[in-house]
Amino acid sequence: MPSVQRKDIDNTSALVTVTLTQDDLKPKINAELKRIRNKAVIKGFRQGQAPVEYIKRMYGSSVFSEVLGEMLADELTGYLRESKLDVLGQPLPTENQKRYSFKIDQMEQEYAVEYEVGFVPPFELQGLGKEQTFERLAVSDLDALAEKDLDYARKRMGKRSNPEHDIVETDMVKIAARELDGDQPKDGGWETTVTFLVNAVPDEALKNEILSKKKGDVLRFNARLLEDGHDETRFRKFILNIPADDNRSVGDWFEGPIEEVSRLEPADLDTEFFEQYFGGGVSTAEEAMAQLKTRIQGYYDVRSNALLMREFQTHLMERNRFDLPDTFLKRWLGFNNEGLSPSQIEQEYPAFAENLRWTLVRDRLKELLAIEVTNDDLKAEYAARVRNYFQAELPDHIIESSVERLMQDEKEVEETLRQLETDKVFEAIRTQVTVTDKPILSDDLHKMLDEITQKAKQEQGAGAALRETIE
Repeated sequence: MPSVQRKDIDNTSALVTVTLTQDDLKPKINAELKRIRNKAVIKGFRQGQAPVEYIKRMYGSSVFSEVLGEMLADELTGYLRESKLDVLGQPLPTENQKRYSFKIDQMEQEYAVEYEVGFVPPFELQGLGKEQTFERLAVSDLDALAEKDLDYARKRMGKRSNPEHDIVETDMVKIAARELDGDQPKDGGWETTVTFLVNAVPDEALKNEILSKKKGDVLRFNARLLEDGHDETRFRKFILNIPADDNRSVGDWFEGPIEEVSRLEPADLDTEFFEQYFGGGVSTAEEAMAQLKTRIQGYYDVRSNALLMREFQTHLMERNRFDLPDTFLKRWLGFNNEGLSPSQIEQEYPAFAENLRWTLVRDRLKELLAIEVTNDDLKAEYAARVRNYFQAELPDHIIESSVERLMQDEKEVEETLRQLETDKVFEAIRTQVTVTDKPILSDDLHKMLDEITQKAKQEQGAGAALRETIE
């Protein structure tokens, strides 16, 4: 009878020895040789009539090797399944194993192979409960953001006019400018049309002088003050419109009449604007503001929830610290990734281990809270994407055919499944703990997100090759 013996190294790894005797192996080896004999087509013999010894000489070693490997794997797998060990990676034969020959006529009495096994020690998930409190960032300036978006929409849908009696900061001004030499136009000097937005002029004195003018008035100005003129290349190209291959020397002072004032008049808050911009369902400014606030709220909810999920993850990782079979895992990583050097494994292992710990905690959460992403969940997600893309009511058969086509992309489906699983894990944790909203200005939230993004970029190289191993 096959035997399996286990010797624990520590609470995360063990040596498991599988022993098979000659009597265990022979029946399966003989059965496989018989199967080959019955099917083999060998020159000089009728099918199934080749001598047994001939079949042994031809196939005996390979059959012996395959049967031994399969039986060892079956016994080891069965033992690990019955022992209910939470195994990491796959068992590895220990080094310095006894070498066996596969001469079928010289079988040894027994074959013992020792494996190193890494596993997760049992742990009860900690850190859930209503006594666990978290703050979720909630944007507090939704009204101002919605007003800004509505103003932008009105400008986008507005019409341009060319006022002749005044200039305001949002206008664009066009001047037929001639280079000056002192107080007079320079003989043979540079002439160009200068175009700029008034509110982009950094020099306040010049801006105020422009605002006091109207179409047809003559303006004398230092062209460098229309924007930051310290970048000589940009100044010559975008302000003075001088070709790159023209090396002439041009002064800073110009004069010329204001040829055109262009003004974008915001669209009126009327039926035409609401229909064109919102596509129906909005007929008043109040309804427009409500819809914009809903859109903005959705945008920031995604980001606030992502930050909250980071807090959940950090909290659960701190509350659920357990040992990993570090020595085994490093060996396993090297065994399965020939391109990784021992020094690279050592360098990247800490980040890999943290990712692995979170994967194990997440799996325990899924088990504890009965989290599962079904095929119906995937279809519903893809159907929502189709509807959102077309922004219209579509017949069911069109949606179904689109979903079927999208779900043929296995890589995309796998990414979607992971995202849905993350969403479900987040919502499940949220129901188990206490979450309160903390007001924050949108600008402050963006600063916080930028800092996190920069930090993530700096850390993204750590453990990259090893993360790919478990993903």
